[in-house]
Amino acid sequence: SIAMDNAKMFEKMQQMAITDGLTNLYNRRYFNLILEKEVERAKRYKSSLSLVMMDIDHFKVVNDTFGHLAGDELLKAFSKICQEPLRQTDTMFRYGGEEFVLLLPETKLDEASNVAERVRALVEETVFPTNKGEVRITVSAGVSEFGEQFSSQDGFIESADVALYAAKEAGRNCVRVYSK
Repeated sequence: SIAMDNAKMFEKMQQMAITDGLTNLYNRRYFNLILEKEVERAKRYKSSLSLVMMDIDHFKVVNDTFGHLAGDELLKAFSKICQEPLRQTDTMFRYGGEEFVLLLPETKLDEASNVAERVRALVEETVFPTNKGEVRITVSAGVSEFGEQFSSQDGFIESADVALYAAKEAGRNCVRVYSK
C-alpha cells in the first residue's frame, strides 16, 4: 500500500514538473525537451516542423481592469479555446505569462500560418466570461518553419519570436510569418 502511494505521488510530481498549474498546458521546460526531439525527428526524416508563438494583446489591461483572478480565468479559457482547431499530434505550451507556443509536427509554413489564423479568428470572436464580466481579447502570432537556415533550436524559436513582434508592430490581432 505504501509503495503504491509512493508510486502515485512520484507520478503526480513528474506531471507537475512539466505542466503549468493554471492552464494545465505543458510548460516551457517540457516545450524545450519536446522541441529538441521534434527537431531531431524533422532533420532525420526530412519532415516539416512549424512553430507558432502567440501573445495575448494588451493582457496587462485585462489584469489592471478586471483583476488578476479574472486574468487567470481568461488564461484558462483561452488555453482551451486555442486547442480546438489543433490536431492530436499538435501540442500547445504555456511559454510564459500570456505567451503560448504551438508545436506543429509534419506541418509546412503555409499550413501553420492557416492554423495560427484559425486560432486568431476564434479568439477574436470569443467572449470570455470572468467573475468580473465578459472580456474580449485578441492575439498576435508569429509563425516559423524549421529548416537548414537554423543552426539550433534557439534560432528556430527566435524566428517565431521575430515574426510575433512583426505582428505586434503591424497593429496586433494578426499573424505574421518569419522571413529573413
